[in-house]
Amino acid sequence: MTSEYGSFLEELWSEFPGLSEKEITDITDHNILWTLDEYIKAGYVNFKTGRKELYRLSILLENFAVKNNVPLFATFETEKRYKYVEDRYIEILEKIPKAWIIGNFNNPFLAKQPPKNSEVISCDGTNISDMWIVITKNSMGPFGLVAENIGDGQYRGFFSISPPLMKKVVENISKSLKISVDLS
Repeated sequence: MTSEYGSFLEELWSEFPGLSEKEITDITDHNILWTLDEYIKAGYVNFKTGRKELYRLSILLENFAVKNNVPLFATFETEKRYKYVEDRYIEILEKIPKAWIIGNFNNPFLAKQPPKNSEVISCDGTNISDMWIVITKNSMGPFGLVAENIGDGQYRGFFSISPPLMKKVVENISKSLKISVDLS
């Protein structure tokens, strides 16, 4: 996919002017640890943070998907990052109706084959390969986190409950990878 921005996040923010300019919220351990309900109540949160905070938010979203028996969409920058959570993900995938696991995988046929309700897709060579995205859905539609690796273990991105924004995230990835993702 050729673009004038190159960055998946920049492309997305160009379609929703003003979001990138919203204040950055501290979601680190140095501040109060947010619950998923607090993220949802906030609606939209820009952040610049490290892996630890994104990992925690990812788990909150994954637990929500399991508890509510809803689909899950997750991206991984490398096979190594997926392997780190693989056992937990195999358990998650057995408890939800559908999942998409997208990553910068050299081998999309992972050693432990996930359940048939999940699709494993490589995004190697695309502007998605440096993204950390976890999306699930509630009664209002898709919601979740979108973050871009900016180096040195730091990420910039956002959490959003906006169905149009999150549908656009999924639509852009679907278009880029030529796949069909339906979180409904």
